[in-house]
Amino acid sequence: MREIDWIRRYIAPLVDDEEADRLKDDAAMLTLNGTFALSTDMLVEGQHFLAGDPLETVGRKLVRVTVSDLIAKGALPSRAMVSIAWPKNRGEADFAALISGLGADLAYFGMALVGGDTVSTDGPLCLNLAGLGRAAGARLVRRRGARPGDQLLVSGVIGAAGLGLAALKSGMETVHAAHYRVPNLVPVSMAHWISDHASASLDVSDGLLLDAARLAEVSDVALEIDLNAVPLAEPSSRLEEVLVQCTAGDDYQMLMTVPEGCEAPGLTPIGRVSSGSGLSLCFNGRNIPLPSRLGFEHGD
Repeated sequence: MREIDWIRRYIAPLVDDEEADRLKDDAAMLTLNGTFALSTDMLVEGQHFLAGDPLETVGRKLVRVTVSDLIAKGALPSRAMVSIAWPKNRGEADFAALISGLGADLAYFGMALVGGDTVSTDGPLCLNLAGLGRAAGARLVRRRGARPGDQLLVSGVIGAAGLGLAALKSGMETVHAAHYRVPNLVPVSMAHWISDHASASLDVSDGLLLDAARLAEVSDVALEIDLNAVPLAEPSSRLEEVLVQCTAGDDYQMLMTVPEGCEAPGLTPIGRVSSGSGLSLCFNGRNIPLPSRLGFEHGD
């Protein structure tokens, strides 16, 4: 089947927004009022998902990694554009599975697909989704903005995806494996709370410690994390096991700083902001040195 026929059969039915003219034009034409966040994420087979992962879950993960960025900015998902570099050795059934997952989660998060691109490749499957989100409140929230005296909050649990990836590489299917394949995001409604209360915010994509260090750096503050307070997928009293979960990626939970006293369901206080610079850690009431690897660095 020709590429255009795959688009007409599988992707065009996802598009019902007049702004995209049912993919019959080269560009979507949007009329926008308000403040918007724009984010894009790429997934590459063998790096961001395993070659054997069901493609329905890959399609869902593609949507969620961008949606988590938007929520962290205090934005409600609105529009999406998807680009696919499709391997020549994969067939139509695989393409249908990918689009099934993609379409299901676009609908779940209320995102209108307004365009994109497809190409054939001799390399691995590569996917990109660009997402547009409208500010849920009066403002959007950047990574920078943390202030001395703020507390550090995190949503959900940390380390599930890393444990899931390790299990899958060992040939085991576990509950954590499901979290690696399809990230468990906070409700979209959390964007309202973030917009109203957070001084700085980002999603935990490359590891809790690495993303916390990034927040501290761009905010020009010092950040201390109490590792005993971190809500772990598998709680442990062993520092080595705690650090494994705190340096694993793909959790896509919310990490934010807020003024003292701000509380919300599903958020756990794990640290504090002070004057100075850098990240510091404490465990069992004593300061510990930073591990040599804080998280996943692109190029690892």
